[in-house]
Amino acid sequence: MFRLIHLHAQHGVPRIGIDPDAYGSERAALARYRETPDPFFGIGRFDESGRLAEIVMDTDCRSGEGCPGEAVNVHADTYQRMCDTCAFGLETLSLPELSLRLGVAVRPVPAFAASSAGRHAAPEESCAATNRIARELAANVEDPVWRMELCAELVRTPSAVNGLMIGVGALSHRDVLDLWPALCALGTQLPGSVHSDLIRGIARPHSPAGVTALRLGM
Repeated sequence: MFRLIHLHAQHGVPRIGIDPDAYGSERAALARYRETPDPFFGIGRFDESGRLAEIVMDTDCRSGEGCPGEAVNVHADTYQRMCDTCAFGLETLSLPELSLRLGVAVRPVPAFAASSAGRHAAPEESCAATNRIARELAANVEDPVWRMELCAELVRTPSAVNGLMIGVGALSHRDVLDLWPALCALGTQLPGSVHSDLIRGIARPHSPAGVTALRLGM
């Protein structure tokens, strides 16, 4: 079951509001969302017990009037969706960090509902890329070709950064020491948007983004 949801801050705490109308599929809910995007944040997927299991966030930047940018994070206080340009100099949360704060998974709207064709990988592609990166990182990060392929994948599938954070976070302290030169090299090669998100994570060094940034020598 799917419902449209609001996301706002109340006394500094994130609050999720739920529209009463329910939809049988994500596609139907997103079609309804496209008709009336204000004031909704995105789509909520609910499990059989009625518990919110996942949030599908729209990727239209809501910071500037008619801003064409792709929202890849949210303002840390207001939860307004923002592109990297509008978020410059502000405290923001990446989608993995937002997931941790809300206690529920957050992913971008899938390709079939994107307003510009090809902006996002389909959910199954994103999940496959995330799992592959997490699984392969320890064994392959020293390979320059693999690092280049990883960075290309992150350009195609930005949400696969979750796999990077999982893979880096799973390294032992000994692994980090042994792989330090390769990890630092990867840190310098990452796409700009990913690099910026991780740099912001350093302000919260125990968060997944903060741990990843520090272990990549940022």
